[in-house]
Amino acid sequence: MKISCTQENLYKGLSIVFSAVGTRANLPVLSNILLSTDKGQLKLSATDLEIGINFWVGGKIEKEGKITVPARLMLDFVSQNSDKIINLEAKGTTLNLVSEHHLATLNGIEASEFPLIPEIKKTPLTQVPASAFKEGAMAVVFAAAVDESRPVLTGVLLRFAKDQVKIVATDSYRLAQGQVALDKKLTESAEVVVPAKTMNQLIRLVSPQDEKISIHLGENQIQFTSGNALLTSRLIEGAFPAYEQIIPTKFETTIEINRSEFASALKMASVFARSSANNVKIKTEKENLTISAVSPQMGSEVSTLSIKSEGAPTQTAFNSKFILDALGCLASEKIVLQFSGKLSPALLKSAKNPNYFYLLMPLQTEE
Repeated sequence: MKISCTQENLYKGLSIVFSAVGTRANLPVLSNILLSTDKGQLKLSATDLEIGINFWVGGKIEKEGKITVPARLMLDFVSQNSDKIINLEAKGTTLNLVSEHHLATLNGIEASEFPLIPEIKKTPLTQVPASAFKEGAMAVVFAAAVDESRPVLTGVLLRFAKDQVKIVATDSYRLAQGQVALDKKLTESAEVVVPAKTMNQLIRLVSPQDEKISIHLGENQIQFTSGNALLTSRLIEGAFPAYEQIIPTKFETTIEINRSEFASALKMASVFARSSANNVKIKTEKENLTISAVSPQMGSEVSTLSIKSEGAPTQTAFNSKFILDALGCLASEKIVLQFSGKLSPALLKSAKNPNYFYLLMPLQTEE
């Protein structure tokens, strides 16, 4: 194999596939990236056996071939290389990297030992606008569970129906739902649970230049194609919770608040709430909202913000981190909070995106 390509393009491709590199000690080849020639381009591949990423890099191919090389070593060499063009030449299990000022030799492993990353060949289920789907995923994925005692909660629900896809995640203490319009109306509905790790990988690889994401479904697998990248992942088996029944439809209090000011006040309260599981109290009263936290060891703090309010005054307690997680993912400076009772779920919404909501379970506190 003999190829020349720009440092910029090679670094971009390596950075994208590196996030899928495996770390299993019993399979050293998973710590490598597969480099191969494919249809006039350099194809970079990495997998941890659950997620696989392929990325195509343009270049001048003089000789076809393939080889696997240590992922971290190659990424570090290319990232530190300021030369414009990098030449790659494989001889056996050795890869030579040559540029104007640098020469490196990487000891690799036979390409035949690299696991196959399956590609779903059948017609895609649908296409979605890349930027809208990325934004929807970012506003949801953080709410997935980290604890694997209930595996289905560590994933993100994608529910395809008619002309939309709902994106949902929950860890049973909070729930986020986004909705993205599809380019074409579906002839059949589909519902899958995708690992949160996969959704985070997709968020990273979708670039501002990508217009569409094609989505393929296979046997216990999903495939996303965006620009020069192809991401394949296993699906999580099991039924996602029937969450619709816990979404409140009637509210005692609705407020409108500035996102940045709200986040700043919550961060201040969080300093004093660390010793009490991030417990902060939120109280609405006419045109004001107060956020308070008490630490038996450190003291207490109260912040007051101006709001627009409808309905009765209310007071409840939440995990401040859970609210901040959502606020950090929203672009709108105008946020709506709806309270359905002191011990009932509350909804956080973005004035900019009416198809998004974030459900918060309140904390029980001693008066």
